[in-house]
Amino acid sequence: MSQTKHLLIESIYQRTIDRTPIWIMRQAGRYLPEYIKTKNQAGGFMKLIRNPELACEVTMQPLRRYSLDSAILFSDILVVADMFNMNLRFEDKIGPIFDEPLRTESDFEKLPSELDVSNLEYVNETIKNIKGELNDSLPLIGFIGSPWTVATYLIEGNSTKQFSFVNGMLKENPGLLSRILDMITKGSVDYVREQIKNGVDAIMIFDTWGGLLSGDNYEKFSLNYIQKIISSTYTEGVPVIYYSRSKSNFDKLKNLDIDCIGISSENNLGDMYKFFDEKFAIQGNLNTDILKEDKDTIKKGVIKTLETFPFETGHVFNLGTGITPDIHPDKVSYLVDQVRELSVK
Repeated sequence: MSQTKHLLIESIYQRTIDRTPIWIMRQAGRYLPEYIKTKNQAGGFMKLIRNPELACEVTMQPLRRYSLDSAILFSDILVVADMFNMNLRFEDKIGPIFDEPLRTESDFEKLPSELDVSNLEYVNETIKNIKGELNDSLPLIGFIGSPWTVATYLIEGNSTKQFSFVNGMLKENPGLLSRILDMITKGSVDYVREQIKNGVDAIMIFDTWGGLLSGDNYEKFSLNYIQKIISSTYTEGVPVIYYSRSKSNFDKLKNLDIDCIGISSENNLGDMYKFFDEKFAIQGNLNTDILKEDKDTIKKGVIKTLETFPFETGHVFNLGTGITPDIHPDKVSYLVDQVRELSVK
């Protein structure tokens, strides 16, 4: 754990800061030409993730271009499946694919009875490399997917908009779904512990598909398992950021042991801060599409976003979703400069 007072961590803990910190979801990614070059050098996305030297390189690339306030580990939420010996592959324009998804009891019984976190040793090596490159100049965010979000991919077998298999299991075989979620949770606990042990300064939990659930199901099949992970891995000084695309269910989050909540662009930062009784810092939430517009529009978007959070601390500037491949890198440079300039306290 770093002894340096990093701006990101200070704002998450709602301490005195001189300006608002900024980092960007997917800041290392396909919108950067140097990323494309490195990915091609590696031989594809999964080979890039599993190469600690090149994964470190792409983590550092946006930090060389922009005055960002944090690095985020370059990896994927689905690498946790390596602990279950499930073969993950990515195809261009399709995304993640599991050729043998978990849809029946017999599918689940084929998985190993003991989970092996050493299957993710390449992530540990990547973290060590990044920490060496950063030399404590910036914090490093590690991350996992929520058990529910990871489960949607393991059950569906790919990216989908229908979620027919996981919704079917939710209704017809919730017992099997719970066993799958228990397995992912157990693996995630070990994985988070390894990330913290190797030096990450914060942990982000991506509950991307938490919004598929509503009411009691959201609590039972998503938040319940997230809380188990947090309770089992809590480390003083390593804050937890929770992110969901959900536009509702916020009342269910009030008792979650997190330090910061990332929200999408549809929600008002200040309203969310007050809704949670100023308990959590708030991360977000500029609409990514604004980065496709001219500089004047971007500046207005920055001003509006900052104005929706009229408090001295507790805001981490980010986008409402991950940055997309069609964004020009120069627009990101302008965004970062504007946030740094306009958010001075």
